[in-house]
Amino acid sequence: MPIEVESVSYTYMEDTPLSHTALCDLSLTIPDGSFTAVAGETGAGKSTLMQLIGGLIRPTAGSVLVDGVPLHGKTAQERRAARAARFRVGMVFQYPEHQLFEETVYEDIAFGPRNQGLAPHAVEERVRDAMNLVRLGEEYRGRSPFALSGGERRRAAIAGVLALAPRYLVLDEPTAGLDPRGREELLSMLSMLRRTRGVTVILVSHSMEDILRTATHLIVLAEGRVIGAGDPPALFRDHALLARSALAAPHILALGEKITAAGYDVADCISVDDMAARILDLWRKQAH
Repeated sequence: MPIEVESVSYTYMEDTPLSHTALCDLSLTIPDGSFTAVAGETGAGKSTLMQLIGGLIRPTAGSVLVDGVPLHGKTAQERRAARAARFRVGMVFQYPEHQLFEETVYEDIAFGPRNQGLAPHAVEERVRDAMNLVRLGEEYRGRSPFALSGGERRRAAIAGVLALAPRYLVLDEPTAGLDPRGREELLSMLSMLRRTRGVTVILVSHSMEDILRTATHLIVLAEGRVIGAGDPPALFRDHALLARSALAAPHILALGEKITAAGYDVADCISVDDMAARILDLWRKQAH
């Protein structure tokens, strides 16, 4: 079952002179097994939405359901079900290395599984699996997370979330501050998790290029409302939608429109390699 957000509103500092409504009567569905990206200009409500999906804050109105279970129940039974549902959602914040706090990489990654009440052998298995997923070798187990490089710290922090074995992985700008190689490695890892483990990935990003290359589903927010949802390339080609959301189309699509206008139809290409191959094929056909 998917994650469902039903008529949700959220107001910060409600009933005070400083109150601010971040989300207004928002409804959406995160398709199960998808790589869903959330885009919008600063202040559109992206981070607030991620916190609501993670169960970190309670909506002012409406409800958020994970696998059909509301994240904030009223009765004792409903609260137990909500707690179990929240464990199925892993949260990775911007600069996730700030989530590190234990003395060793192993202890940091093991913290979550232990809080889930797992037996020691199960904790060990979860830690080993998570470290393998983020490509941290056995030699990192006893190291201090604070002695690692920036990229290694980020991988260790993400491993701590993956060790919880979440069905849904929510990431708020996880590539911020990474160099191009680190960003590519992280996005490839997330795509692999979705493809091989069936994890539903929900990613907030300001990079439209990253979204175009990795996402299977896109949600566009503006002023706390959903103004577009669906296939990323199709939404990025909707100039009216981009204008409403103050977003710019990925460079590759903008370039494709110009090349298509020049007589080479590459409008449906979403990568440089595909576009180059298409142009070469069209040129050869014209030459003959």
